[in-house]
Amino acid sequence: MSRRLASIAVLGLALPLLGAPACLKIPAGDPESAAPGEAQDPAAAGARVAWPGKSPAQLYGVGEERVFELIQSGKKIGTSWGRYDGPLAGGLHRYSTRVELTMPQRDPNVGGAPEPLSSVGEIVIDDRGELVRGFERSRAIELRFERSGDQLVFTSGREREELQAKPGTAYMSFATIFHEELMFGLRTLKEGELAWRLVSLSGSLPTDWTARLTITDPDPPILALITTNLGEQIHLHGGRIERVEVSADDLQVIVPARPIAWPTWTIEAPPTLTYSLPAGATFTRRELELPGQPGEPRLVGELLVPAGKGPFPAVLFLSSTGQQDRHGFVGPPPVDLGSHEIGDALAQAGIAVLRYDERGFGGSADGPVSYIGQLEDARRGLRTLLVQDDVDPDRIAVVGHGEGGWRALQLAGEGRKLRAVALLASPGRPYEVLLRAQAALAIEAVPPELRAEARKTQDKTLAALRSGKDLPPELRSTGTWIREALEVDVDALIAKSEGALWIAQGEKDFEVDADKDSAALARIARKHKKPHSVQLYPELDHLFKREPGVSSPARYLNAGRPVDRKFLADLASFLLAQLKP
Repeated sequence: MSRRLASIAVLGLALPLLGAPACLKIPAGDPESAAPGEAQDPAAAGARVAWPGKSPAQLYGVGEERVFELIQSGKKIGTSWGRYDGPLAGGLHRYSTRVELTMPQRDPNVGGAPEPLSSVGEIVIDDRGELVRGFERSRAIELRFERSGDQLVFTSGREREELQAKPGTAYMSFATIFHEELMFGLRTLKEGELAWRLVSLSGSLPTDWTARLTITDPDPPILALITTNLGEQIHLHGGRIERVEVSADDLQVIVPARPIAWPTWTIEAPPTLTYSLPAGATFTRRELELPGQPGEPRLVGELLVPAGKGPFPAVLFLSSTGQQDRHGFVGPPPVDLGSHEIGDALAQAGIAVLRYDERGFGGSADGPVSYIGQLEDARRGLRTLLVQDDVDPDRIAVVGHGEGGWRALQLAGEGRKLRAVALLASPGRPYEVLLRAQAALAIEAVPPELRAEARKTQDKTLAALRSGKDLPPELRSTGTWIREALEVDVDALIAKSEGALWIAQGEKDFEVDADKDSAALARIARKHKKPHSVQLYPELDHLFKREPGVSSPARYLNAGRPVDRKFLADLASFLLAQLKP
């Protein structure tokens, strides 16, 4: 559930804080464009030329650097570098970029200066200025792009997307002022209206970029003012950016008075997550396919078989939103959610475990992203587990993390005589309540003057999710899943469930509320007279990893944080007690 929402919140909140120059904020749209060097407004055919447009080889000298500082409310918040690396074989040209931004600290309880948001990039263009290939990379993610005919093909991990990029399409990355200067430098700029298609190299949607150019001093090098549809005023001097102003956000982009050296830091490509048996493991792994109905995606997974002689008590593990492989690896960006540690610990304790790759992850085939579809996948997993020779079908439990706990409860209410259900950081309140709580936290983090509009957007988005119509682009792929999750009745699930319930919750969890959700689950269990116990862990987060500070999506990216061993021991003890012969 909330990993998806948290990612949207993080991306959405960064932009209002930084303002909205074209190189900083790219709105939605999908217009056509004219080619570089052509007049953009037919009515301006006789207009004065502010900049004649130059070829890539003429714009900069080899090794020439351009540096810009971002100033908000009188305080420097970042630096953006660009450099012409020189010509390549075949009439191509390579440019490198660096960006370093310091975001305001939003949580007063977090000490120390916030870690800068840094990125590196590279683009290769041809002699006409058309984008050929390149990449944008942060510490969390790498996005690569390459032209194929009139399409730009973007790839990031398993994700692939094609965008139309006919000749003349402009391109720029988030906060990369150098790309904006290239956009102007490669084109003939005449006084009057400008318009072209603009593709984001940072993953945002293409946009309809429009502006009006006014010559403020006709003497060479000509001074020009460009006022854009994004509320920015760009001052060009001889075809180069002198400064950018966004009055609504009290933001300026300037050329520093003193040189700022090219950064010495770099960013390596994000790591590839891999799994190996833990040291001292006594269990073995067996590959499985989860049989399904015609038309259902192929699902694969593995059975962890304990040492000794079976048949063994067994557990089906169900992940949170169903957007990960069998080991709990997700991405991009690559994140280890730690699910493999849970399964490994249970297998080491003598419990067989079935875990599988969700749709579109690991070895499983792609399929529609829907809550109902993932529920049927969970049924396939349980049916597969029950027929394994190593497994005692009379001693079965289900462990569900996050909304996987809801699917576990559903299975426990379908007459399969499950012995137990472990609910790990599972929501106890309706999904809409959780959505609104997440949105409220995000709204509090934006400037006060933007909150009323943010609330309107929230209400509009929720209405679209309920109806399935007019969804914002970033929710189109997950809208069905969310709409179906909005219909889940946790009270009805627990009322029908069989077996004992174990409700575990980390108190550092920011995705569900440690007090409200665990209390809601316990209250419903009492109401329906279901055996249950609640275990809270003061220092653990949503992933049941130790969190000394404040949990956040960014903290999930930190490698080397193991799942808490006491939590794992408690979970194993509960299950073994319930799965006794």
